[in-house]
Amino acid sequence: MAKIKIGTFNLNNLFERPIIMELEGFSETGKEVLDDVAALNMLIEKPVYDAATKLAAKQILDKYLLDEIQKDFFSVNEVRENLFSLKQDGSGVEIVAGGRKDWVGWIELTKGTTNEISLSNTAKVIQAINVDILCTVEVDSRVALNRFNHQLLKAKNVQFSHCMVIDGNDDRGIDVGLLSNFEIVEIISHVDDFYLDSQNHKYEVFSRDCPEYKVKIRDGVFVTVLCNHLKSKGYGSQTQNNAKRKKQTNRIIEILSKFDLTKDRVVVAGDFNDTPKSDPLKKLLKLANLCNVFDSPVFSGERWTYRTGSDQIDYLLVSKPLFDTISNVKIERRGIFKRNNPAFPEVTNKVTQASDHAAVWAEFEV
Repeated sequence: MAKIKIGTFNLNNLFERPIIMELEGFSETGKEVLDDVAALNMLIEKPVYDAATKLAAKQILDKYLLDEIQKDFFSVNEVRENLFSLKQDGSGVEIVAGGRKDWVGWIELTKGTTNEISLSNTAKVIQAINVDILCTVEVDSRVALNRFNHQLLKAKNVQFSHCMVIDGNDDRGIDVGLLSNFEIVEIISHVDDFYLDSQNHKYEVFSRDCPEYKVKIRDGVFVTVLCNHLKSKGYGSQTQNNAKRKKQTNRIIEILSKFDLTKDRVVVAGDFNDTPKSDPLKKLLKLANLCNVFDSPVFSGERWTYRTGSDQIDYLLVSKPLFDTISNVKIERRGIFKRNNPAFPEVTNKVTQASDHAAVWAEFEV
């Protein structure tokens, strides 16, 4: 038997992050822009742009493209033919495409470089928790995570032996990945899992992915980590967001059904974007032989993991063989800038904070 530490941490991106997501406390402006981008994406995917569709798309594009400040929040990448043109008389946008087949392109949020001190503080959090396996949330790419591992983490003597990220369904570059000191021997992606709505339209289940990483601890001993970043409450209809999150947790339960949670070592980790008493998480959190590490008798104290300081939204759920061997559970909040929250000296404001999430970790006998 040996002690290993497993954790989860939302890194809030590493080297690049959409500018709109850097606004103070994910502001009302940020929410409004993301709502508008989501609406515009739905409009441009229509096979035919009727008068109402063109008007709605024009109103959104006018709102941003004609504003010197807001025009930098996102761009329309037109690869072949044009979606719109700007009228010479100054009256704004004219939608020139007749439908989705008339042009090739997409909407892209403008990215900026992450604050250097913030990035160093992110590494400092990981140094402080000193885990063997880390589920990483909101990661730009494997290239970025690998660079972070080999440069910033190495400088703090916490470099991991293995690094993996699978590009997910979110085009903002906020994927989930794994850093591990143990060999990753198998990866199963669920990026293509889908469901059908009442009109038989096909939608992806996971906003990012729910990759299964099988990690070899030693011969014959494995831990499988399912990394997650469930649907955000940040923008869009909360009723639809909750429904999506519920579909995601139901699919996680289906994935877990292939394991024997009384014998197999399984971890479901990440940012679930919801609280323990919420309806979307209820079924997953009550699944037999899958336990929240905060329910271990070795843990006590407040459970909040997000900058609001009100509740848990970051989770380490573990199967019975892991839960029964827990020797320690901690929440590392010193990377968060929040009134009355003890932080690292280098965390002086929301720009320099490591993340608006705490890191969660637990130690097990394996």
